Amino acid sequence: MGRRRKPKFDPNTPLKEQIKPVFKERFLEMFNNDEKEYDKFINCIMNPQRKSFRINTLKEKNPKKLLQEIKNKDFEITPVPWSDNAYFVEFIKGKRIDLGNLYEHFLGKIYVQEATSMCPVELLDIPKKIDDNFKILDMAASPGSKTTQIGCKMNNSGVLIANEIDYKRIGPLKINLERTGSTNIAITNLDGKNIEGNEIFDRVLLDAPCSGSGVIRKSPGTIKTYNPKRLKGMSNLQLKLFQRAFELLKKGGIMTYSTCSMDPEENEFVVERFLKNNPNAKLENAKLKELILNHKLTKFKNKEISKQITDKTIRIWPQDNNTNGFYVAKIKKLI
Repeated sequence: MGRRRKPKFDPNTPLKEQIKPVFKERFLEMFNNDEKEYDKFINCIMNPQRKSFRINTLKEKNPKKLLQEIKNKDFEITPVPWSDNAYFVEFIKGKRIDLGNLYEHFLGKIYVQEATSMCPVELLDIPKKIDDNFKILDMAASPGSKTTQIGCKMNNSGVLIANEIDYKRIGPLKINLERTGSTNIAITNLDGKNIEGNEIFDRVLLDAPCSGSGVIRKSPGTIKTYNPKRLKGMSNLQLKLFQRAFELLKKGGIMTYSTCSMDPEENEFVVERFLKNNPNAKLENAKLKELILNHKLTKFKNKEISKQITDKTIRIWPQDNNTNGFYVAKIKKLI
């Protein structure tokens, strides 16, 4: 009989005690060895993430009325300032927040989504009025948070392709699209690197597979499994997907590259490599209303990060907005 493997994450041991030395070393460096800021970061990610949701305007034409109905159920709600019709549900000690059990959720009138993950769609600059030829690709779509957010902005006009490489994840994607009333969407089951064609889409969203070091509040086990040695292989995959997404983008079109990672190898360094390989790509200034963006990186592991990447891309630290961690870059394809 073989030896049993020890569990990688022990839910009975305090999370702080499971932090690997390499994790502290790397994240402390990201904060320029500021111990106080590192402690703020750690204290934030030790707590469960703040819940948030969007009102689905495909199903609800009177968002203010629906919002009041939810408030009447004794939820304490504040706006997510950087996203349309989006709200935080504030934590009240001793009270459960079961947004997924609400009747409004069952009907598809609201969609439970982490607030930082709403950022890439807001940066796509989707016009309020689009014709039937306007095409958008969500390259890694499941479970459909950003896909349904795009669908709201398209108002079921144009064509939205929701691609997912993992066949097992298509089921949840399909259920969410049906529940939210999206009718302009086609689902594809392809490896994003191998999607055929060139300059097809007016907008492309690539929320790339990543290490997940920004969502420890959601997935505490990441603390124990954190391994920077895996980042090289992950960043190479991200770059390949990034490149293919850009090739699929029309001239003059806009795409976003995002991860739920805080590691520079998956974020700033990937964007730097991509821009070096694509002189016809313009890094746009990614700005969102009232989003606090402290502690931008200028270098990491003795490697300088270009000023335009530091200034123009979004690095969201959990402690600054009481959210998860996230990263977004906005790219325009030159004509």
